Amino acid sequence: MFSNETKVLYADNSMDAQPILQWLRTNGIDANLIDPDDLGGLDPALAFAHATGVVVPTADVERAQALIAKYQGGRIQPTEELQEA
Repeated sequence: MFSNETKVLYADNSMDAQPILQWLRTNGIDANLIDPDDLGGLDPALAFAHATGVVVPTADVERAQALIAKYQGGRIQPTEELQEA
């Protein structure tokens, strides 16, 4: 973590953090994971065993927190394709 980054989310493992990481990036925030240790891909199971965090530029903390709250409170919106006929 660099001095211009702030942790905005703690996750039990990197697999839990990935959807939120992508949500933030899709919304224009340069988010990154910290401590995603899987031995450089040699032991992918480690990704499930180590906690990780999502960091964003300090200037984007409030916006990132709002986006995370929106993501976590989101519900699947029924569409015509999902509704029963």
